[in-house]
Amino acid sequence: MQTPSVLPVSADPNLPIETYLFSEAEAETLARAGVVLRRACLQRFGLDYAVNPPGPPTGPLTFMDRRYGVTDRVEAEANGYHLGDRDPRTHPVRPAQLSAEQQEVLTGHLPGESAADGAELQVNGVPVPPGGCYDEAKRGLAGVGELGPSRVAQQANFQTFKDSMSAAQVTRVFEAWSRCMKEKGYVYPNPMDAMSDPRFLGDSPTPLEVQVATADVACKQQVDLIGTWFGVEAALQKELIARQQADFTVALAAKTEELAKADAVLRDR
Repeated sequence: MQTPSVLPVSADPNLPIETYLFSEAEAETLARAGVVLRRACLQRFGLDYAVNPPGPPTGPLTFMDRRYGVTDRVEAEANGYHLGDRDPRTHPVRPAQLSAEQQEVLTGHLPGESAADGAELQVNGVPVPPGGCYDEAKRGLAGVGELGPSRVAQQANFQTFKDSMSAAQVTRVFEAWSRCMKEKGYVYPNPMDAMSDPRFLGDSPTPLEVQVATADVACKQQVDLIGTWFGVEAALQKELIARQQADFTVALAAKTEELAKADAVLRDR
C-alpha cells in the first residue's frame, strides 16, 4: 500500500487557541488598514506615505504548518527542514526610506529623542498626535488596547506547546519516534532537535538534511506522533482557556472589533 506524502496534521486541524490569535490573512488585513490610517495621518501634515509593496508570503503556510516539525514527505524530499520559496531569507524586507519630517510625524518625537523628551511637537504648523501617526493608527484599530493578538492568547500559545512536550503521552511517542529514527541511522531525542540540528541551519538544504527530514516524516507517521501530540496540546489549551475564560472572552471581543474596524477602514479608503 502506498503511504501518503502528507501526515494528518496537514489536513490542518485547528488548535483551540487559534480562535484567539490572528491568521495570516487577518494579520494582513490589520497591516493594510494600519497603512491607510498612517497615510491619512501624514496627509494632514502635507506629507506622503509611500511604503514598499509587500513581498511574497513567507514562513509556514498555516498556524499548524511546522508547529510539530516537517510533516510533508514531498516537501521534506525537496527542501529538508527549509521552507523553499517561503524562506524569509530569500525575500529580504526593504524598509521604506523616510525623511526626517516623516519620521517625526510617524513617531511623535525628534530623531534621537523619546516621546517624553520634549514639548508637544509640531510639523508644518500642525500638532503631532501623541505617539505620532503610528500610535494614532493603532488607536484607530484597537483603542487603548493591544493591537493584534492579546498577551493572554500569545502566552497560552507558547505555554501549552512547552507543557505538551513534557506530557507523558508525548514523551512516550517521542521515545518511539527516536527509536524509529535510530533504526534509520539518526540519533535525536525528539523532532525539534532534528529540525534545529546546527548542520541544517545553512542557506539551503544539504543532502544529509533531506535524508533526515524524510526519515523524520516517515517515523512520525509510523508512531502517530502528530495525532498524539496534537491531541495532548489541544486538551491542555481547552483546560487553560476554561480556567481563564473571562480573559479569553475579552481577547476574542477585542480581536473581532479590531478586524471590523480594519475592514471598515479598507472599505472606506
